[in-house]
Amino acid sequence: MKKEKEVQKNTSMWNKFGSNLQILPIVIAVLMVGGISVTFYLAYIHFKHVTYLLPYISDTGTIPPESCIFGFVLNILSFLLGVAVYIKYLHVEEICKKHHISKNCSYNKVAIFVGGLTVLGINLVANFQETNAPVVHWSGAILCFVAGSLYLSAQTYIYIKISPVLGQRKTTMFRIFLSIVAVSTSVICVGTGLKALSEFTGEDVTKWQADDGGAKLHQISTNSEWICATALLIYILLFYKEFKDIVWEGPKIILVERITALGSPNITAGSSPKLP
Repeated sequence: MKKEKEVQKNTSMWNKFGSNLQILPIVIAVLMVGGISVTFYLAYIHFKHVTYLLPYISDTGTIPPESCIFGFVLNILSFLLGVAVYIKYLHVEEICKKHHISKNCSYNKVAIFVGGLTVLGINLVANFQETNAPVVHWSGAILCFVAGSLYLSAQTYIYIKISPVLGQRKTTMFRIFLSIVAVSTSVICVGTGLKALSEFTGEDVTKWQADDGGAKLHQISTNSEWICATALLIYILLFYKEFKDIVWEGPKIILVERITALGSPNITAGSSPKLP
């Protein structure tokens, strides 16, 4: 009886989450803005670990203690974003299945793949600081923004294809705009960033000075990164309306067989042990 009540309680908790998915994009936005604001304040204003006006986002989380906060926040953020990407995948699959338009939804698998790469990139940025593992960190950053912008593009393509069913014409036009912004700024960010790094003659990339070489290109790159991140965040926030109309029942667990102590009978699904 006690176990049945616990199961009902856990099921009720899952149902509350599954029927209130619209809070997920908001939590992602609040966590991202709040976390970066804290690390920016600590790195730029309080400790002065970075000295130029607009650093890379990850530059604000390179040196302790802000690196601890930055890594912690981004690890949670990557998990939540992964959940959002998966829910969006299921949402599109359900629309295609319901309206028999699977031919126009083939990009859904592409979208979840590049969405997964985006999550991986965020994890690499979170756990490999620029000053400790620059190659891995930069690879993660490039993966995050390039794959992220491609995710937006794939989603936008899907929206265009299913717009006769889903509607949202004005919102789809806005999504096209955000996708163009994200793709263009990610390319500019990576291109100018790599070029600036090749021209850098200073000692510390987190304290890039005007006479260190490649300063203008570096500033263009950092500005582009912030614009790209903003476009990505706004796009995720647009999931709010759709997630509001989704109920996620979640995965089901079925016990097939339980391995018991030697000499005891196996307990299989639908059976119970015989008591002496």
